[in-house]
Amino acid sequence: MRVPPFVTAVLGTALAVSLTACGSNSDYLPTRAEAEDLGEESQQVAEELAAELGIPDVTGESEDLYVFLPKSLDNPYWDDARAGMEDAAERLGVRAEFVGPQTTDVGQQVQMFEAALARQPKGIAISPNDPASVLGTIATARDMGIEVIAWDSPVPDSEARGYIGTDNTNAGRTFGEELLEQIGGEGKIAVIVGSLGAVNSQQRLTGLREVVEADPDVEIVAIEESGDAIAEATSKTEAILAAHPDIAAIVGINGGDAPGAATALQQTGRCGEVLVAGFDAIPQARDLMRNDCIQLLVSQRPYGMTAAALQLLVAMAQEADVAETELDTGVVAITKETLPDFERTIS
Repeated sequence: MRVPPFVTAVLGTALAVSLTACGSNSDYLPTRAEAEDLGEESQQVAEELAAELGIPDVTGESEDLYVFLPKSLDNPYWDDARAGMEDAAERLGVRAEFVGPQTTDVGQQVQMFEAALARQPKGIAISPNDPASVLGTIATARDMGIEVIAWDSPVPDSEARGYIGTDNTNAGRTFGEELLEQIGGEGKIAVIVGSLGAVNSQQRLTGLREVVEADPDVEIVAIEESGDAIAEATSKTEAILAAHPDIAAIVGINGGDAPGAATALQQTGRCGEVLVAGFDAIPQARDLMRNDCIQLLVSQRPYGMTAAALQLLVAMAQEADVAETELDTGVVAITKETLPDFERTIS
């Protein structure tokens, strides 16, 4: 997976808190707020990004349609992803739609994928709930001449032409290392995950387990699914706290999981008693961190993922020469101490 060296001065602050152990540059893809803050410089940043990624910065046709299929719509993580797609569509001169099930429903996502094919879009980007469920539809799309890439979560052994997103196994390892440091290298850990069927979730868990299971003083005592819903993560946390009153940390693998866990602690006045860590620095998570209910976050680049993914699809549809299609968008580690620095880069 290629990781370009692109870093702009405007994103330099975030670089200081990036997870260098992850082996990727987390700062070359802007979030939505970063792009808005750049104002007139955003076009220059987009051009530099395209050059560094090897994605030709070609424009499409106004009638060309591209479809993005997220896992669900009820997770705040997808808000920035939608914005990245919309802003890129305006810049590239094409139409783009963000269509997904309200919750992580495998069957409904497949139905929406199949319905999208009937509209004969130029390209489709999918973040699959269950990779096996979309293998046939991806093959059908490619037979129809529709470009398909995976974004946010890969589809192994498929006919998808590329993947843009986090190197999730590496991110899981680094997340585990940061977590063990936070809890002092000992204690019981519970894990909440949006979906155990999603490849990105599986990879994050794999990386986390590699680190945790190598430490004899740390044990994962529970793994629960939330369906990518904050309310369900809260409910599962309440059950975990009842079953394991001596738990040291609860970790969230997907966007709404850590906020859900922290909400359960906040409702019982126990913030700070149990460490909460998770992926994705969505606004709810940052607010809970300011209130000492979340201690560690790992931020992805949802805005940048979709902006780059649409540019890649347009380039493929225009038959431009695309040298690299496996792109790692990186992560940034955030604690309460580094949160102000992080937020200065996205506001």
